[in-house]
Amino acid sequence: MCGICGRLSWSGDSPTPTVEEMARTLRHRGPDKDGFYEDKGLTIGYTRLSIIDLETGDQPMANEDESVWLVHNGELYNYKPLRARLKEAGHRFRTQCDTEVYVHAYEEWGLDFLTRLDGMFALGLWDRPKRRLVLSRDPLGVKPVYYRVDAGGIVFASELKAFLSDPGAQLSLDPQALIDYMTFQNIYGSKSFIRGIHRLPPGHSLVADESGTRLVRFWELDGYTASVKSSEAAAEAYAGSLAESVSDQLMSDVPLGSHLSGGMDSSSVVLAASAHIEGLPVFTAFFDDPALDEMPYAQEVADAVGARMNEVKIDPHRIPSEFARMTWHLDEPKAGPGMIPAWFVAEVASRHVRVVLTGHGGDEMFGGYPAYLFPYYMGYLTGPRDGWGPKRGATSLGERLNQEGLKRTVGLPVYSAFRTDLGAFGHDSTFSARQVRLLVAQRHLGTARGHDPRTYLNEVRATCPSRAPLDRLMFLDAKTYLPSLLENEDRISMAFSLEARVPILGQRMVRLSTEIAPALRLRGGTLKFVPRMAMASRLPRDVISHRKVGFSVPLVRWLREDMSGLVDSAMSRGAVEAVGIFNPEPVDVLRTREVRSAKDAERVWTILRVQEWARQFLVQRGPT
Repeated sequence: MCGICGRLSWSGDSPTPTVEEMARTLRHRGPDKDGFYEDKGLTIGYTRLSIIDLETGDQPMANEDESVWLVHNGELYNYKPLRARLKEAGHRFRTQCDTEVYVHAYEEWGLDFLTRLDGMFALGLWDRPKRRLVLSRDPLGVKPVYYRVDAGGIVFASELKAFLSDPGAQLSLDPQALIDYMTFQNIYGSKSFIRGIHRLPPGHSLVADESGTRLVRFWELDGYTASVKSSEAAAEAYAGSLAESVSDQLMSDVPLGSHLSGGMDSSSVVLAASAHIEGLPVFTAFFDDPALDEMPYAQEVADAVGARMNEVKIDPHRIPSEFARMTWHLDEPKAGPGMIPAWFVAEVASRHVRVVLTGHGGDEMFGGYPAYLFPYYMGYLTGPRDGWGPKRGATSLGERLNQEGLKRTVGLPVYSAFRTDLGAFGHDSTFSARQVRLLVAQRHLGTARGHDPRTYLNEVRATCPSRAPLDRLMFLDAKTYLPSLLENEDRISMAFSLEARVPILGQRMVRLSTEIAPALRLRGGTLKFVPRMAMASRLPRDVISHRKVGFSVPLVRWLREDMSGLVDSAMSRGAVEAVGIFNPEPVDVLRTREVRSAKDAERVWTILRVQEWARQFLVQRGPT
């Protein structure tokens, strides 16, 4: 694991000083060592967190004749079979590191080598004879990479903050990103919060050579065959695939542990990992609010598998003093309040291990969100039972009758609720378009007039190869919401030089998720029906049946008590005017009005996050 960065100058000027400064900004991602490679007009750099092949795995890494150079962030889980195949083809290896496989695979298969990889990765590859720079990001976006292209060349880095050292970057707010975030607490497409700096989309490469730059997609979420229709076959496939995926991701030459929330996903990962590691270290957050505390379930799992429990009590008194540091490391203000317990758990985990397994991806891949119930029932009523897709050629009258049947089945209140953004996109909006116009200063809105993130979400959903309503909403989440969660996890863990892995998003698991028929995925209206069935005889019954909590936090209470001083300071009229993004009057109304509901808290949180981010990234241009 590491941080990567680089610059290619079209004019041939040396960009080394800029890249060295960018690497210093990324030191938290790799405190063990740094390294650089220079060619005419090019410098690539990295900071290393040593995980595998501690002695000889340094980067940048080259092939035998040094015609191909690479910086890489992540882990390649199938590097051993790929290495063996490449050795048979005549390639000579000098290390035992997975990174070396990339340069030889590129030599052997060209850009098609990316389709053979099973792992999490962001990489920068330099083909010296062709003077070609290739940036690539793994299929689901576990590892991040940003880039900026202008008339002078290309700059790239693992994190947005590295561009504060880039003299060519125009550090101004991207107003469309702000509207995205204020609407759905996310950012869509390739844009970032800084205008002109883009995130490389998951499953894509950016290729730059003398002919120009182009985006190339090498992976897509597809395979919606609905070929797994038996609950027994699905449960068996899930348990077997998860066990294999966890086993693949245990490779490490340093101590490894796992997060354990007490929910089914992280508990399943811990169960599988404990079959290989006796006394597996696990890390669990708990609150003083019994309604949010999953510690009893986590302890039950730890006891059942013989894991070594490390409890992390979330102390709200520490939030104000840590908030600025959290904001700096998270890079963009799109993480929800679940970042707070995640931050403190990562802090403790980093004192014991260098690698943690997580349960991310289970909800998005196997149907864990209540918002999925509406398309599940809609598919049941409006399509054939096997594929659950809309009937072709249905008349408008027939469609209306289907909607009426759905309304009677789930009830008018539920039906009405799901006819909103929650039903269409799986997420409710934080602010309406009118509220955004009132809050945001006109000078920012002017260049983003007419922008609506729903347009992009509809376009993404329309690219789903399945027509089943449930497939389409889950596809949308996998393409938009999941990458955001993974980026947040990456930033939080790497703030503490900790590598986070996601076994549920291994290649086998992702393939299985699209092969399970929609009718089976939420069978009988049961969220994550297949994982529940697979783990029913393996995990304690309470863990299988208890209400999902995840990283829910008592945000209403925190904002009214422990974080009230932080809110008053960051959202005061003077602070708002100094940052210049929001209009002071409506922000003052939010600040002074008592926080009574979850929606009130969400709106205050959204403004608070933007204010603190802008203070550091746009005004101060550095951490507090």
